[in-house]
Amino acid sequence: MVKTKDKIIQKSVELISQFGYVKFSIGNVAKEVQVSKGVVNYHFPQKELLVAAIITQYFEKAAMYMGEHMILEEDAKRMLESYIESNLRFVAENKAETLAITEIIRNGRNETGELMFADENNDILKPIIEIFQYGQEVDNSFRNFPPDIMARAVRNVIDSFSSTIAKDEITDIDSVINEIKTMFIKATERSDS
Repeated sequence: MVKTKDKIIQKSVELISQFGYVKFSIGNVAKEVQVSKGVVNYHFPQKELLVAAIITQYFEKAAMYMGEHMILEEDAKRMLESYIESNLRFVAENKAETLAITEIIRNGRNETGELMFADENNDILKPIIEIFQYGQEVDNSFRNFPPDIMARAVRNVIDSFSSTIAKDEITDIDSVINEIKTMFIKATERSDS
């Protein structure tokens, strides 16, 4: 049996993915879950706490998925390919959640107008930076380039296509994954390889 708290999170994801973050309210969630606003507020005294729970749940689920699907025992090229592929396959399997997260990250602001979920430390880039450093310093499969810049390029492409995939604007996921993998393998490979 699904707990009320989980129903609230699930319905919030659905509402945000369908109507956007701007139109999202505790009242709408309560109505959809068929409970009072007081019940929603009991579990999430502030809207920001509900939104934070959605984000936490999504990234924990993504981390678990990637942990199960990424290949880490091979060379850096294969790690890069599996990073890209696991990200995009996770999105393809979690479209509503991805749309909701995108809406929250782009539009969720606090009382002073600052983005609530800005990645100020660039934590999302760290795993890909580590792959690039490994490929440059250990297995020598990558050319010399600034890992942080290339990591941003990879994340931006993944994030852009994630939104497109989540909206069902592209349905041939395999082609998207293969093209993105090829693009970044070519962009990072050594000229003498």
